[in-house]
Amino acid sequence: MRTGRGPRGRLKRAAIIVLVVLGVIVAVMAVYGFRQVRSAEAYTHSVIVNDLRAARWRRPNSSPIPFQITHRDLSPRQIEILVAVQDPGFYRHAGIDLSTPGAGLTTITQAIVKQLYFSHFKSGIAKIKQSLIAVFVVDNLIAKEDQLTLFINAMFFGNVDGRPVVGLAAAAEAYYEKAVTELDEGQYISLVAMLVMPGTFHLRDHPQWNRDRCDRIKALIDGRYRPKGLMDQFYGDLPQEVIDAGLPAFSYFGGWYGD
Repeated sequence: MRTGRGPRGRLKRAAIIVLVVLGVIVAVMAVYGFRQVRSAEAYTHSVIVNDLRAARWRRPNSSPIPFQITHRDLSPRQIEILVAVQDPGFYRHAGIDLSTPGAGLTTITQAIVKQLYFSHFKSGIAKIKQSLIAVFVVDNLIAKEDQLTLFINAMFFGNVDGRPVVGLAAAAEAYYEKAVTELDEGQYISLVAMLVMPGTFHLRDHPQWNRDRCDRIKALIDGRYRPKGLMDQFYGDLPQEVIDAGLPAFSYFGGWYGD
């Protein structure tokens, strides 16, 4: 009697093939991840740590840029607002956060990884690499305070007169002609409001959308609004005109937040 040639035999062979393929994929991804982490560790020690000591930062294959400000230049209230909006689990997580309501899919740690370790970033494999570096390299080797310093110097705040505005200090000067320490709370919040989507919530190009987001942020920090899930990073449903302007994939899931 022949065995293994009927439907059950074919299903068994198919299952074995699937398991083998999955095993190969897992092994390849593990090797890829290990190599990426080791490479990022070496780069962090040789470049980023030395840059921090010299009060500067850089993008890959670029010249170093002196810090405009550090986390010490922000008031405790300014840090509180920035973290509450950008990464509410910042001081608790180890680089990624998939549970804190309102966190979205990108932590402060992941944001600086994107700026400091990638010449060009595209979703997909790059997101996996970004997360691996955030957890196993940056959060292990760079203190939270230094991560904040890197973040406020490297983040993009839209374009003004055709020129990119990079860094919180540059944004305060470009939009208000003030130092960060001279901003009142409303002005500071209007800059923080841009970070999630600088083009959409641009202070000059879309002032009404910026004001709307500022109002939502004020409700958040005053305790009048509590995010209802990981992706509730806009604090409730967005106006239809903002949605129609175009949102990044997986950044918004409207219609289910409720009151």
